Amino acid sequence: MKYTGSIQLSAMQRWRLAAPWLVSAMLAACGGGGGGGSSASASLSGVAVDGYLQGATVFLDVNRNGILDAGEPSTTTDANGRYTLDYSSVSSSVKGLPIVVTGGIDSDTGYAFAGRLSAPVDLAASAQVVSPLTSLVDALVAQGAATDAAAARAMVASALGLSAADLLKDPVAAIANQPAIYAQQVALQRAVQMLASANAEPNESAHDAQERVIKALAVAIRAQTSAVSVGQLVSGIASGQMKETEAGRKLAEAVQETVQSALGQVDGRNQAKAVLKAMDQLRHQMESSGDYDLTHAAARLDGDYGLSTSAPFTKLTNTSHTDDGDGIKTVNNLFKPSTTVTQPANTNGRLLASNCFQCHGTGGVGGFDSIRGSSAAEVKEFLTKAPRSNIMAAHAQGYTSAQLDAVIAYLKQ
Repeated sequence: MKYTGSIQLSAMQRWRLAAPWLVSAMLAACGGGGGGGSSASASLSGVAVDGYLQGATVFLDVNRNGILDAGEPSTTTDANGRYTLDYSSVSSSVKGLPIVVTGGIDSDTGYAFAGRLSAPVDLAASAQVVSPLTSLVDALVAQGAATDAAAARAMVASALGLSAADLLKDPVAAIANQPAIYAQQVALQRAVQMLASANAEPNESAHDAQERVIKALAVAIRAQTSAVSVGQLVSGIASGQMKETEAGRKLAEAVQETVQSALGQVDGRNQAKAVLKAMDQLRHQMESSGDYDLTHAAARLDGDYGLSTSAPFTKLTNTSHTDDGDGIKTVNNLFKPSTTVTQPANTNGRLLASNCFQCHGTGGVGGFDSIRGSSAAEVKEFLTKAPRSNIMAAHAQGYTSAQLDAVIAYLKQ
């Protein structure tokens, strides 16, 4: 029978008919429910951390080439390493794409961060951590060794004696309850940078060299059948694939042991920062000299700064002194917080001199030894020495003679 009258729908019936369309519209407004999309609300937030990385560049590596290309979403981190990355311009799914972090200042040391960190996008994470440990996760995903980020996290965690959930934690925020996470990841980053320097190919960028090291470590993770230390993982890189892996192991173990020991002492957070500053000096000494023996590097640094008697760097790398805290205490005496320094009236040369402040303190005082006042002129003497003869020569020869004159004039005020 044909019915030609009007149909009266109840409110519930109208809702049931409209619901699928409303849900579709809501998902579209939220970027497709996790695939990317063109909505301005599509964003990723998190933290970039070795120590917290301030002013670092964060970008979504859409084409997976490790370089920030035109059109790729990017931002910078704040003073606490936090970032918010708007990816509304990306029309395809962003799930699994690398979030890459470069540059900035490591807030734990005050030194420029020369590393490269990455993490595969996890849309389920409310605040995504990008750290040395997540760089291994990203490498495993890129190699196809794991089906997704969750599986890769499980592999890294198992290899290093952590839980998969540990890799999602901010390692700095977790220091009070789980200092091992922080100690492992800072040890890993320093080993990666040292091995990258030792194995750099002609005309290869530092970031490309570091990426090769991370890839080699990811392969080593795949071969692990039981939990190992970061140092043991470094030494597990396939024979012949990279040189100086034994030196990398020793550096990683020294960093992990001394940092974890420092964190267990009174004012442990600041003591750990001092240890990291010293370890970065040791790493830089090895890289600039081309001699990757940790003991030799410690002796050279002690000599360079006229500290051969107290030998703070040698003590720090000697496990017997680490156990009793003597090496850590000695290094802490070198890295006391800088006192307030009055800014000279003439600021010419200050920007050039700022590189010196990393080791010698703001204004040239409060660090290793004072280079302010009459002693500032000694800086120029290092222009006559071989670049790899010591760390000061390596730094000095990055300047022209005129630039060093400007630095000296500023520091002598």
